[in-house]
Amino acid sequence: MARAGASIEIERPAAVVFPWLVDPELRLRWVDGLVASEPDGDGRYRETMAAGGRSVDVTSTVSRLDEPHAVDVDMSGRGVTARAESRLEERDGRTRVTSSLDLQLGGLLRFAAGAAAHQAQRSLERSLARLKELVEAAPEP
Repeated sequence: MARAGASIEIERPAAVVFPWLVDPELRLRWVDGLVASEPDGDGRYRETMAAGGRSVDVTSTVSRLDEPHAVDVDMSGRGVTARAESRLEERDGRTRVTSSLDLQLGGLLRFAAGAAAHQAQRSLERSLARLKELVEAAPEP
């Protein structure tokens, strides 16, 4: 299993940050490697992720939604299952977003778990940095 985790502080309240974690159109702007996200009903999405020159189609299912504090998503696709968890903690109008990713590779991909963990960590850090940049650049409500 590959694991990654990162956090970042965003200069906006949690109610402003949270939609960026759940709206497919907004997620496409900041989630590293996410190239497509289509709602499939009942908290499910058909998504395409690209990494390392490959792409994989996954079904993502929101398993926990506690607006504006938490969202968990379970993902499954050919040779991969994952769980992403994000927590938002607001203090003085700022929000700390803490995200983690547990990634399991199957078949021959399991031999790449070490490289996948490193890549997942970098991708998560890039994603959160981009999230911060976009949310803080957006006009305040």
